Amino acid sequence: MISAAELTGITYVLGAITFEEICAVDKEISELRDSNHEADALYELCMKAAKEHLIESVSAEEISGTKDDENIYFITGPNAFPQIPAELSQVIDILKLSVRIVDMDIIAMKLLQNFDKRMHDLEMGISSTRNESKEIKTLESHYSDLLNLYYDYDSWLPGRFTAVADHLMELSKKIEHLKQSN
Repeated sequence: MISAAELTGITYVLGAITFEEICAVDKEISELRDSNHEADALYELCMKAAKEHLIESVSAEEISGTKDDENIYFITGPNAFPQIPAELSQVIDILKLSVRIVDMDIIAMKLLQNFDKRMHDLEMGISSTRNESKEIKTLESHYSDLLNLYYDYDSWLPGRFTAVADHLMELSKKIEHLKQSN
């Protein structure tokens, strides 16, 4: 079975790939390597890689030439360090896979919408807290997760998350105010 680094290498080379295509690529690579292909383990690998932002899931509308497609695609994420499997070019020929072009402007817009929602949820949590130490720690944890994600996305899609930085700073100040009044 392919590794997480190889998974990101495959998405990097192909631009975007469905889970079914990942399974087909892994099966071919596994056969060439005389190793096991396990779809369940591959699914877990993809979910873990998505959670760690090694890959990102996107819809077909972000991929050129797939507008009517209802598949979910994976693209290389902000935390990826792609390792291209040596067998990939041979597998691409066998499976007749083509490179897809990803519209990063649409992806950035959707990520910003999701990020804004998560910041709004955190802001609502801040305004509804009862100033209990446990609640404040939870808010700080959510803030920390958002801050780390902001840095990942900002380095991945430079210049598109500048408004987010100001909003995150405001949220940080609100959490600090809660801590001081506790």
